[in-house]
Amino acid sequence: MLPALAALLQAASGPPLVYWGARPPLIAAQPGPAQGDEARVLEVHAARRGGDLVLRFTLDRPVRSALYLPGGEPVSGRLHAVLYLDADGERSSGLDEGPGNLRTGADYRLEIGVLRLGEDAEEKRKASAVVTASLAALSPDGRRRGVWQTDDAAQPRQMALYGEWVEVRLPGAVVALRPGARLILAQGPQAWDGRLPPEGR
Repeated sequence: MLPALAALLQAASGPPLVYWGARPPLIAAQPGPAQGDEARVLEVHAARRGGDLVLRFTLDRPVRSALYLPGGEPVSGRLHAVLYLDADGERSSGLDEGPGNLRTGADYRLEIGVLRLGEDAEEKRKASAVVTASLAALSPDGRRRGVWQTDDAAQPRQMALYGEWVEVRLPGAVVALRPGARLILAQGPQAWDGRLPPEGR
């Protein structure tokens, strides 16, 4: 097997949730100041499938190293991404951060991160880490209420990792998206937004 293909297969924890082809990104982040050694999101792709929202985050490095072993360390634990969802596309409802802030109008906050699992000698379990996704509903003043979560070990049909990509499938039963719904990627002081394509695109 070719070395590059072998490394990609080793770095995967499930097949892609959507065939993306040459689909352009919904959000393309511009280079900004480094946030320590934390992985940065370069692009966000989005597709609506059967009422669900499928997202693909493209990072600036592989999610897991080429030496990945199942349950191993994702990007040395330095993975944190935040995406806001304005489910109705109306900036007059949802989070209120002021008219000049792209996050104003957001109804949900999706956070991608890493959960470290400690070693347990009694259960003969080695230390490991999983990539997690958690969704919170937002009040206008920024208070959060958790509504959904998953990780790449427990729900392969809701979260997949391969190469430099993290994919998440948000159930339509949790997030009701209307036409014109908007996504906002936040990284440090920077933010970018984009409107969701219609169902099936």
